[in-house]
Amino acid sequence: MWLFSQNRYSIDGKVVLLTGALGAIGKALTRMLIEKGAKVAMVDICDYEKGKEISEQINQQLGQPITKYIQADLQKKDNLEKIVSWSVEQFGHLDILINNAGIASPAMLYEDEMFDRIAAILDINLRAPIETTRIFVRYLRENSLQGVVINMASLGGIMPNRGGEVYGAVKAALIHLTRASKSLYPSVRVSAIAPYYVKTPMVLENPKLKNNSTVYPELMLDIDQVCKATVRCIEDTGSAGKTFALIGRFTYLQVRLFDFAALHVKIVALWSLLVTFVLKLLRLK
Repeated sequence: MWLFSQNRYSIDGKVVLLTGALGAIGKALTRMLIEKGAKVAMVDICDYEKGKEISEQINQQLGQPITKYIQADLQKKDNLEKIVSWSVEQFGHLDILINNAGIASPAMLYEDEMFDRIAAILDINLRAPIETTRIFVRYLRENSLQGVVINMASLGGIMPNRGGEVYGAVKAALIHLTRASKSLYPSVRVSAIAPYYVKTPMVLENPKLKNNSTVYPELMLDIDQVCKATVRCIEDTGSAGKTFALIGRFTYLQVRLFDFAALHVKIVALWSLLVTFVLKLLRLK
């Protein structure tokens, strides 16, 4: 239930650019956004014919061209520029960017991990969202428009764990990027979702997570929970710079990580200034 429903951002009539659109979360999120009245530019690295078929199936079911698919490699800068310009060409404008695409590794960092796989995680999970957001913000500014950006982070970016060193590091950076981008508001509202493990093939088929004592099946999230939280974050006009955690039954819990860290630093800084001031007084005597 929304306390201030009149301040909700309306998704109806908006155009959404969604990366990782053919993944488990991406496909479910596409349908949920459409139910809210959005048109969706679906982006994924999967085969063009496969993506086109899924997009056309959705359009046929609803009787109107509300989705279109483009194949893109998010490790290539020109592809990142293309997906934004293509979305505008196809739908006339662009209002919302969801940086949903992400990959993980089945290997252990200090055992059998590979340099190229680490590079791919950094590129797709972090550099692509940064650069796509920059391109999107530039488009909005050049056309005097307002927009929304949602970054798909992870609780792994807040709670470090063995086996998730690289994945968690890039998600932590994405959370930091989200908070720092609060300065773009109100013209661009950037927020993030940080789920616990989600019941997707990427998670369920990862050998690192099987028989892992740090993984609690009771707390794992359904895909639908993540999609609903993402939609809620888009609609929440007070979400600028904020990250919302999802775990178990808690599916929209604001993370206060930076608030507590900033308070801690301020207390230490004030104490340091006080000590310095007192020492100066003592020297004067």
